[in-house]
Amino acid sequence: MSVLLTLATILTLYGILTALRIGSRDERLPPGPPTLPVIGNIHQVASKGLYRQMKKWGDKYGGVFSLKLANATMVVLNDREAIQELTEKRGALYSDRPLDEVVSIVGQHNFAFWDANALWRSERKVAAAALSPSRLDGELGLVQEAEVAMFIMDLLTTPDNFFFHIKRTVSSIANIIVWGFRASSYDDWWGHTVHDVSYILFKFLEPGSYPPVGQLPFLRYLPDFLSPWKTRASQISQVISDTWAEARRRLEARRLKGDKRSSLADRLLDGTQTMDLPLDTERENCFLGILVEGGAETTASSLETAFLFLAVHPEVQRKARREIDQVCGPDRVPTWSDFSKLPYINCIIKESLRIRPIAPLCFPHRVRENDWYRGMLIPKDSIIIIPTWALHHDEDLYPDPETYNPDRFLGHPGLAPDYAGKGDPMTRDKLSSRRICPGIHVGERSLWHMIATTLWAFEIGPKTDPITGKTEDLDTSAYVETLNHHPKPYEVDLKVRSEGHAETIKRKAARASEFLSQFAE
Repeated sequence: MSVLLTLATILTLYGILTALRIGSRDERLPPGPPTLPVIGNIHQVASKGLYRQMKKWGDKYGGVFSLKLANATMVVLNDREAIQELTEKRGALYSDRPLDEVVSIVGQHNFAFWDANALWRSERKVAAAALSPSRLDGELGLVQEAEVAMFIMDLLTTPDNFFFHIKRTVSSIANIIVWGFRASSYDDWWGHTVHDVSYILFKFLEPGSYPPVGQLPFLRYLPDFLSPWKTRASQISQVISDTWAEARRRLEARRLKGDKRSSLADRLLDGTQTMDLPLDTERENCFLGILVEGGAETTASSLETAFLFLAVHPEVQRKARREIDQVCGPDRVPTWSDFSKLPYINCIIKESLRIRPIAPLCFPHRVRENDWYRGMLIPKDSIIIIPTWALHHDEDLYPDPETYNPDRFLGHPGLAPDYAGKGDPMTRDKLSSRRICPGIHVGERSLWHMIATTLWAFEIGPKTDPITGKTEDLDTSAYVETLNHHPKPYEVDLKVRSEGHAETIKRKAARASEFLSQFAE
């Protein structure tokens, strides 16, 4: 009996000691905040404002620090040189995604959530070719210019629908490129659907919306009635699949009438563009839909930020207009051929993306094998975080980082892809180029067209109360914080700059409407 009691005592003590080691930080790991037994730092990983906390931890613990999430390890790269070394030079080890059952359900058809495998490379290759600068220099560039002409016409006629006009325009551009259909209004199926789908996905994936299944593996074995997040993930995945199946149905109905267009979907169906690894119909639908999601939602969020900050900084508008007026005058709108002559527009874009990045924490990576960096262990399967907001608010690189100042980028005239592969990590807009968005060229050009043309056409300011005459305040910190961040709805006052500008807007819109009619449903 005493032997059994002794054995039971030993096993109990061993179990307690083992449990206490869960959540503790191995001394070989990068430093980080103190941990608690079993849970580690889980209690400190807040669902809101985590990107700001990452900045505080980075200031305290250095450019590379770690968090313990129960038995899992999160390594945060708050250092541009570390990002370059690990995610690029050692990119073969650091390009996978975290092991997360919930994400694997909701993102099963979304290559942004996949490991860097053969199927990921196949889809990414087609996406990069379809959205390349050479295609944008041709028909796709004409599409962008025409849709932006309709955008400023919409602003001229119904300025109070400002937010909807932004969303319609970016949706329409993306859907023309991918499916061959445009949205004449936000209420069109092609106008709002991508934003509806993106919202439910990003809302579900925001920090704290479901338990840390990847870090607490026992949760995956709970029955469905105790794990509603799995059911919700499956439901969202089905909504996404059904949405893009409907897009495919509309596409095929058009083609049955003999109406074949130059969209990516048409080229895939015609066989003039192929994938290295063939896809079944559902995967192909979702692949095409994902390109629309990536091209529309992030661009809309970026534009909403840019116009918010421009509305409260008239001096920035004046500086941009002096440049625009020298090049264009009132008789023509800016075009992409003016890019090098209008460098301040690019400064406005870069500063808007810096001060309020769309994805303040980026989407995490995972390391495939144990690795060492500066004498610190980065264990296999560690979650790798690039804290974009913290890096873009680095006081050494961006003095007074909460001040909106496009002049910071006056010596930085290129587009983000121009700097992505450069050796100096301090000059980069995109902090890691290994998994850089294949639609970045479309996004940057759409931003440039819409901001340059709007500043050419209108003065943007806060609304004035018609009764009191008081100018309404705009809150540049009021953001909806899901997986991607975007400003809460706000109103601006848009004043066309002159009758000459108004006439040019109408003339340009008439021609654009005729050109875009080929993409009607």
